[in-house]
Amino acid sequence: MATKSEELENKARVKLELSKKYANLCRISGSKPARGKFIRRSNQLRRQAVEFQRAADAAKA
Repeated sequence: MATKSEELENKARVKLELSKKYANLCRISGSKPARGKFIRRSNQLRRQAVEFQRAADAAKA
């Protein structure tokens, strides 16, 4: 069973990968509204990844 910090690190890794996915969708999207939607989602996921990483670092200490 994973420790709390390992779980948080995994969540951060998943959020970062999803952020990359949405950034790519933004890049290849044809419409401006869709690009805006994808870039907002990408930024949101990136912020969440940072928060999960901070929590994981705090759990280690």
